[in-house]
Amino acid sequence: MAENKLFSLDSKFSIVLGGLGLIGKAVVKELLRAGSEVLILDLDKKVFDKLSLELEKEGLKCKFEYFDVAILEKSEILLDKIISKYKVPDVFINTSYPRTEDWFNSSFSEITLNTFIENLNMHLGSYVWTAKLFADRMVRAEIKGCIVLTSSIYGERAQDMSLYEGTNLKENMTYPVIKAGINNFVRQSAGYYGKYNVRVNAVSPGGLEGPIAGSTEEQDETFKINYINKTPLKRMTEPLDVANAVVFLCSDNSSYITGHILNVDGGISLV
Repeated sequence: MAENKLFSLDSKFSIVLGGLGLIGKAVVKELLRAGSEVLILDLDKKVFDKLSLELEKEGLKCKFEYFDVAILEKSEILLDKIISKYKVPDVFINTSYPRTEDWFNSSFSEITLNTFIENLNMHLGSYVWTAKLFADRMVRAEIKGCIVLTSSIYGERAQDMSLYEGTNLKENMTYPVIKAGINNFVRQSAGYYGKYNVRVNAVSPGGLEGPIAGSTEEQDETFKINYINKTPLKRMTEPLDVANAVVFLCSDNSSYITGHILNVDGGISLV
């Protein structure tokens, strides 16, 4: 069995919301390699079954429960059922990317009020509310808990319009608003839950190598060239880059870090 013992998570129980996505699967694998027990909360059991076959080759295994973040009003009841079935986690990680079907019509020139509001509620609302619910239950169980949310470099800076020149892509009005909200929730909740020994942090990836979220299409090649040319390390962000940062923030090696937004972006946010 492959192991990642640099940052050990032995005896830790981790719940990963959105653990079947591009980043989520990489996070799940590295958590397991670090020794954590892992429960995935996501939508598609068939995708989980395929992941399980991959994990078996390394002697790894995890569990799955169906959870739809879009049904926010039922989230507390569903999460309490999951906790009753398992236990309060030591670690909660959110790598989900909830969005409406018209998400790709979110540029300034195309977006409607309904699209804007629905995506704010679905994405930002679910990130904030599920993190609060898990933090509260960690406090009640007197667990030294750790929460890691997925942000983006666009939570701290504007999208560079020049990156989209000559591509079939457009800027997204809603995405930076969502990620900026997640960042300040991380800071605010870290300040509140610190006295209970619950840490709250975020990873902030740059542009990811791999399919466009919600699509089987790869990134536009012109966009990738534009992006890489502006990145000091001259490549896109790999899912493993993000997963390694998450494992660090979940481990005792980061026990004095809270309220931090950790950029995993090859340096593009500096230039």
